[in-house]
This record gives sequence, C-alpha cells and structure tokens, in this order.
Amino acid sequence: MRAVSTIIALLLLVQFTLLGCALGKKEWPSAVKEEDTFGLELVIGDRQESCLLLELEVTGAAHRLFRASVQYEFIGDDGGCIGCPFVPRNAAHYTRNSNDFKINGNMLSLSLCGLDPDKEYRFRIAGKSELPNSPLVFTDVYVTTP
Repeated sequence: MRAVSTIIALLLLVQFTLLGCALGKKEWPSAVKEEDTFGLELVIGDRQESCLLLELEVTGAAHRLFRASVQYEFIGDDGGCIGCPFVPRNAAHYTRNSNDFKINGNMLSLSLCGLDPDKEYRFRIAGKSELPNSPLVFTDVYVTTP
C-alpha cells in the first residue's frame, strides 16, 4: 500500500512538473531600445574628385552596428533629380569585418570611390544591426557637388 501511494505521489509530481513547463507566455526576444538600437548622423561628407569621404556619428548602441551601406544615385539624364523621390540605383556595402569599415568609439568612417567626377550625386547611409529583427536605420538624403 505504501509503495502504491509513493508511486502515485511521484507520478503526480512528474505530471505537475511537466505541466508547469508548458505554462507561461512564450515569445521571441525583442530589442531593448535603450541598449540595442542606434542612430546615424552624417558629420562630414567630403567629395574629392571621384571619392566621397564620410564621417558619421553612431548614437546609441554603436556596438550593434554590423553593416553600413552608402546608397546613391547620380543626378541628371537617366538618373535622379533634386526634387524627385530618392531612388538609390547603386549601393556600396561595408561590414564590420571589412577593411573599409572603420569605427572608433562612436565615429564611423567610410569612403566610396569610383564616382564620375563631373556628376552630382544624391546619397544616404543605411545601417543594419547585428540583431536580425531590428529595422534598417537611415540618414537624411544629401547632395554632392562635382
């Protein structure tokens, strides 16, 4: 009799333990805004012949910035226009483990070369977090001069 009550007690303990594991709300982890998000601000955009040299301040969680992309289009025939919506026809991508991705503290340096020195360009920088569910972060759209 004692063995039966011990077995019943153990079965009840196992049942409550297994049922207890199924209780509770389950959801994917999400970013904590103060700790995991960042912003991008263009500090310097310098055009030198066929190159565009950029310095950006990464506000917030700079350590989460994994990829930066310079999205650009030229202005003129078969390109964009100053008053038109920005449609980036080209992009250069830089990841944290590439030589062109230079981040020091919260300052990011990028350079884009191969531009036509006689054309104006519109550009913006897009930043991607190392957290896969985080949205892209964009700067404003800027215009270079030839």
